Amino acid sequence: MTILLDENIPEGLIEPLRTLGHRVDSIGSLSLKGLENGRLYREVAARYDLFFTKDREFASRVGSLVDPAPVSVVLVVIPQQPERRFVTAFLESFVQTDWSSTGPMREWPHR
Repeated sequence: MTILLDENIPEGLIEPLRTLGHRVDSIGSLSLKGLENGRLYREVAARYDLFFTKDREFASRVGSLVDPAPVSVVLVVIPQQPERRFVTAFLESFVQTDWSSTGPMREWPHR
């Protein structure tokens, strides 16, 4: 799977996700910080399967598109916490999730 992490998701997730066999980039590593949301979505849609963000407004706008791109924009609802704990919580939920059935926008993980 190809994964992009928004600038509000810890980059400490990159290596653990790569270890699980995924191709992973981040907005920061691609020098896309501050990119306008519409352009960002077009960039994401063209090259990634999953886009993880904590930006509820961005996820909502994508969710309301009539003909969204096949990328799944995933709104991460794990509470903000120190990076190490956030990464642990993210990875625990990530490996338990069936990513083959995601839609264009979803809150994750489900509680």
